[in-house]
Amino acid sequence: MATTSTKIVVNALGKAAAGVNAHFTLLVDGQKVGEGTAGTTAKDFVFTPVLTADTAHKVQIQYDNDAVINGQDRSLTVNSISIGGKTIAPTAGIVSYDKGALDGRDVAAGQSNMWWNGTLVVNADKSYFPAATPTPAPAATAGKDTIVVNASGTAAGGVNAHFKVLVDGKQIGEATAGTTAKNFTFTTDAADHVAHKVQVQYDNDAMINGQDRSLTVNSISINGHSYASTSSAVTYDKGALDGKDVIAGQKGMWWNGTLVVNAPASDFPAGTTTTPTPTTPTPTTPTPTPTTPAPTGPAFYVATNGKDSWSGKLAAPNAAGTDGPFASLAKAQAAMRADPNIDTTYIRGGDYHQNGLWLNSQDSGVTFAGYGNEKAVIHGSSTASVSFGLGGAKNVTIEGLSFADGVTTGHYVFADNASGLTFANNVVKGGGYGITVQNSANSKVTGNQFDNTGAESIFVKAGSNFTQVSDNLIRHPNAADRGDAGIWINGSSDVKVTHNQIENSPEKAIAVGSVQTDGSDAAYRVTISYNKVINANLESNDGGGIYLINRQQDLANHTVVNNDVSGTTATNPTGQVASWGIYLDDWTSGTTVKGNVVHDNIGGVFLHGGWNNTVTENVIAGNSGAQIGLQQPVAWSGWKGHAMTGNDISGNVIDVREGTAVHIYGPANVGNLHDNFYSSLNTAEKEFDAWPQVMSSGAWGTLSNWQAAGYDKGSVMLNPGFVNPGADDFSLSSTSPVYAHGFDHIAYNDIGLLHA
Repeated sequence: MATTSTKIVVNALGKAAAGVNAHFTLLVDGQKVGEGTAGTTAKDFVFTPVLTADTAHKVQIQYDNDAVINGQDRSLTVNSISIGGKTIAPTAGIVSYDKGALDGRDVAAGQSNMWWNGTLVVNADKSYFPAATPTPAPAATAGKDTIVVNASGTAAGGVNAHFKVLVDGKQIGEATAGTTAKNFTFTTDAADHVAHKVQVQYDNDAMINGQDRSLTVNSISINGHSYASTSSAVTYDKGALDGKDVIAGQKGMWWNGTLVVNAPASDFPAGTTTTPTPTTPTPTTPTPTPTTPAPTGPAFYVATNGKDSWSGKLAAPNAAGTDGPFASLAKAQAAMRADPNIDTTYIRGGDYHQNGLWLNSQDSGVTFAGYGNEKAVIHGSSTASVSFGLGGAKNVTIEGLSFADGVTTGHYVFADNASGLTFANNVVKGGGYGITVQNSANSKVTGNQFDNTGAESIFVKAGSNFTQVSDNLIRHPNAADRGDAGIWINGSSDVKVTHNQIENSPEKAIAVGSVQTDGSDAAYRVTISYNKVINANLESNDGGGIYLINRQQDLANHTVVNNDVSGTTATNPTGQVASWGIYLDDWTSGTTVKGNVVHDNIGGVFLHGGWNNTVTENVIAGNSGAQIGLQQPVAWSGWKGHAMTGNDISGNVIDVREGTAVHIYGPANVGNLHDNFYSSLNTAEKEFDAWPQVMSSGAWGTLSNWQAAGYDKGSVMLNPGFVNPGADDFSLSSTSPVYAHGFDHIAYNDIGLLHA
């Protein structure tokens, strides 16, 4: 059967809610061929599926993450759809809008604005998919194409970097890259005179005993046309090859992911067998340069074999031994202050034992970065409580370094009045605090790995508004002081905590809010989204996986959305404990908790003394205590007497295969529970408790007792269709009946690290 590679272009934009943009999936005849995330500016999303030629197809644009959060209404706007060069308006007669599930029900005429989850369906006839007219190729070449990847790698655990080469998602070969750059040649028979995606997929990223495996791609040549990895035609799709987490192309692949060359049709002429000229000659003798070539821009360099008497402008000592890199970070700092044209220092691999570096306003705009794939380790010392201190320095970047052996009372990075700080792609082990920012707004802590920090791995405090904490892996935080949280946001507002993974915390994993009643450390409008919390509260009887506190007693308006929280336990889990997956403690109010998967903890979701909170469309399952709890009294001084009212708990999937359903301690109106979905509930058992007594059966009652007392009106019992609850996978299958009741799809695949 003849096929054709059809170019489909969707021009779209979207409106975000809670910092999350509109997402859509492109399907053809119900089969996924790609996806996209639409920002506020309209752009073209290009897809090139291979389809049966001369046949009608349904091209379907499926909007799947509609939500209203704190008054923000997420939506998708489709301006046009182009198929094979023919542009179709979303209001054209061949377009329809299938609202909700793609099931042929609730079908309306096509429209540009998609206010609800649903699918625009283009009923494209066969004229949109003509069979390509074949061009005879010379018999000697048979249409073969040659792809050459020039690459090298850094090994870990004795295993080199491995990659596959694909064309339009189909593997054509694979290779293992050693420490010396070389050409890897692959041949394929791609369709002639057609654009293709040539993809280099790195697939065995790991860090073993401090060795960080990575792949460096210097160039990709397609039938003699060479592309640098940083070419505008190249992108880097981190993680799965799914069109998400896509950034500009780069040489160093620090994470599993795929370099994608969007090669035009001119790269695939008929009958091409050109053998390209190697873009990077293979060296015949060893050189001191790293596997990633030295940066081309102006920079200073620091190396363990350097001297502070040298210029610092060479990455390695020259042959005569008369010039080369600096030996110390302090000398590089002084050199950048003296030279207005150089603001970057690259640190070569090795161990650096130096007594801390303090940056002030003279150092604004500088960068200290690791050199290529080399591992530069900054060791702490007993005489330095801070490795990098920033007081008054703006827009400083610290990237690609490793930190070790810090004192347990110190900070690897401490910033005060240092706005615009970027701390990215570093490895932090042991010591005290990992990175602390205070009075340092608009900072970014992203892509780092923290292991066994003595105190908080990330501490955002006192006026560090609009800071972003994203894509960090945190393991065993608070190893020395055993308190507080892996990520602690205090006294800072409009902070975003997204896509982090926190494992094995003695107390909280993520904590947000105030501990003072006067509002001096208040935090407002913090977004906690797409994080994965595993095993929190291991050494405490009072805490949570995601923990919010609000002692100033006003509306904090936080958002907790699309997180996965499991394993929150206690030192004595069978005793009297307050341990919850998501814990809104001490008057936390005005907070939205939506789309979270809260499972296999002691308790599920708990509201303590707050008002005007919304808990909706979460999956709360398999927790050994109560799945949902509400309590009016706060056992802490200073209560202003605000009634616990206006809390809405609705539309949640509440599975009671373990523990109990709902616990209330306080007046009957502390929360309005309604229209929830109960599963695995024994209707003959007393799974609900409330005190003071409101049920005719006493403090404990069955679902019928509970509903007779006025709770859970409109709630039903059903099988929600979990994917694999026996393996603690409480994600909902695509056929779950809750979707028919308006339950929004939870973006399970987007939860957790971006670079995993």
